[in-house]
Amino acid sequence: MTLERKIISSFLFLAVLLIGIGFIWEFYYTDINNEQFLESKKATTVVDYTNQMEVGLYQTLIYLNLIYETRTSKEKIRDIRDVPLPSQAKLGYEKGMEMFYSSSQELQKMIADRPMLTEEVYELKQRVILYESLSKDWLEMEEDLITQSNVLFLSSIAPYFLNNIIPKFEEIRMLTINRQDLMINDLDEKLRRGRIINYFATFVILVIGVVIALFLYRSIINPLQRLSYSVKKVGEGDLDQRVKVESKDEFSYVAKAFNTMAENLQKQTISSTYLDNVMESINEGIFVIDNDGVLRRLNEAGVEMLELEKSELIGKPISTFFNLIQPLEASKDTRKEEYQLQTIRDNKVPVLFSESALLEDGEKKGSVIVVRDISELKNAENEIKKSLEEKNVMLAEIHHRVKNNLAVVSWLLQLQIMQTQSDEVNKVLTESQLRVKSIALIHEKLYGSDSLAYIEYDKYIHDLVQNINSTYFFEEKNITVKTDIKDVSLNVNQAIPCSLLINEVLVNAYKHAFTEINKGEIKVRIIEKEGRVEVRITDNGKGLKPSKEGKKKENSLGFTLMKTLSGQLEGSYSFENREDQSGTVFTLSFKKEHR
Repeated sequence: MTLERKIISSFLFLAVLLIGIGFIWEFYYTDINNEQFLESKKATTVVDYTNQMEVGLYQTLIYLNLIYETRTSKEKIRDIRDVPLPSQAKLGYEKGMEMFYSSSQELQKMIADRPMLTEEVYELKQRVILYESLSKDWLEMEEDLITQSNVLFLSSIAPYFLNNIIPKFEEIRMLTINRQDLMINDLDEKLRRGRIINYFATFVILVIGVVIALFLYRSIINPLQRLSYSVKKVGEGDLDQRVKVESKDEFSYVAKAFNTMAENLQKQTISSTYLDNVMESINEGIFVIDNDGVLRRLNEAGVEMLELEKSELIGKPISTFFNLIQPLEASKDTRKEEYQLQTIRDNKVPVLFSESALLEDGEKKGSVIVVRDISELKNAENEIKKSLEEKNVMLAEIHHRVKNNLAVVSWLLQLQIMQTQSDEVNKVLTESQLRVKSIALIHEKLYGSDSLAYIEYDKYIHDLVQNINSTYFFEEKNITVKTDIKDVSLNVNQAIPCSLLINEVLVNAYKHAFTEINKGEIKVRIIEKEGRVEVRITDNGKGLKPSKEGKKKENSLGFTLMKTLSGQLEGSYSFENREDQSGTVFTLSFKKEHR
């Protein structure tokens, strides 16, 4: 496995573990929080229903007490308006009992899964039934039994309510709250255990990460140390040194390359005499100097270049006879630059100059200067530039004359259009005129551009659209053309057929796409992708008709030109209705020529 795959796989593995733990913990934590919330909500609802039941029963006791007071103080009431209505009191009593039973039914539905609460509520209802039975019997007693009635109320009904029913409500509430506390404590304990598990899993992932880091460290450092040691030995002169290949990663490729380099160095090690012969065989002047700039060695080409004897040069500072004049335009390559070498006889020779340091054990011992006489190359370059300028001028003039000749043809066609009365002939001549103009426009762009080989296609398409728009301008129609062309350039061999194709498609859209509507839009998009040029022209007109009339159009001159021109481009094209909306879409794809 390569080092890149090891690193990426390790990080992906750790990322998946961390994300997985995060999702599991989030799901677990959310589930417990939801359980706590639901338990608290349920307990609150139980307490609310219990309170409603208690309020309803308190209401019955209040109305019973009101009836009791009415019966007791009836003889002492002077004004009949101060006597409460027994019927109203009974009605309030019944509403209180109805409120109790209604709330108890809702409560029983909620606590169906809690047996202890269900038993407590059942016992409470039994006591309330007894309380209700006593209350009804007391209400049905005759008025002449006031004394017995009062005794029954004070000794049985009210004490029974206060001593047997009200405490039961407190028991139910306390049981509910205690159950809620137990459930919440249990959920808190689960949450605490989940946190411990999460901490432990995080620690395990951390340990795995450390192990992976150590593995990657050893995968990088150990081979790097072996490679560094072998490089040092080869630098010291031990050309028998080799690196042992133990893996199949990037370091193995480097080790194999190093071993190959060491073998080649071992094969190519030569003697000093052989090196002298090689230096003398080189046509460039080679000068070896020390750190003080004193010339220690040079070949015959360097001697001839400096116009002095070899004995006059060796052992002397090179600055006394080596004068370089830097040109006005310096080269971007700092190791190899063009200069003029001024000799001691005041001759100026154009040369290419390069200097490299001589290192031994990392310490600079001197420099090697290579100077190449490029007089013949400069003369040839000047001749080529002169010839190229002449050819460019001639080619530009040819493009200019071709453009003018095509303009004359276009003008003759315009005269013929003006003299022709037939609309059909006018249409044919207008289309031919536009084709001529599209070709003439290419030559005009080539004539006006810096490069005579390529034209900037975005500017060309803009002018082509203007020509077509001015020819097919209708006051009653609003047709807009949008272009999307970025950094596309074509040579003249491909620009002409491509332009004629685009001209045919645009003219066809202007003439036929918007005959039934007053407003339309045409989009022209040209891109260059992976060495191919992609052309896409869409409109939102009425589209092609799948009929015999459509087949006739496919056999027309315009469609014939499209087939022929796409064949010249060695590309493929399609012309069909749009799928997303009404209109047509034209696509063209061909390989771009780079010459």
